[in-house]
Amino acid sequence: MITRGFSKLSAYKAFSKMDKSCAEGCKCSALCQLFMAKEFLSLSAQTGEKFNDKIPEDILDMFRSVPLIPERYKNMELQEAFGEVQSICDDCAIDEHDAFCTVNVVLTALGILLEGKDFTSDKDQTLSGE
Repeated sequence: MITRGFSKLSAYKAFSKMDKSCAEGCKCSALCQLFMAKEFLSLSAQTGEKFNDKIPEDILDMFRSVPLIPERYKNMELQEAFGEVQSICDDCAIDEHDAFCTVNVVLTALGILLEGKDFTSDKDQTLSGE
């Protein structure tokens, strides 16, 4: 079965891949992009909602300000999780895109971990004219 777009199931599948991205013995911390992203996506998987009033408006800046600690995650699994979240984002129309959609927030967090603090999702770049 192929899951298209955002749903409780697609959010849960992406969350499961993210959960497997944590390094062995790593203790979750609020000062970890992966931990914060998992918290938001877990809530969306439970509620089925793409938008969540628990996501602060400065979340993307917060993700960029937290130190990147590669020892906290497994890179290959993180890339798989990124691909899963990217596919959910890709299935949403550009005119439905919002920078604070849970999917975009999670995608940005994972992108920062994989590509660095300057990562911006493709749709955010398109909408900002970059």
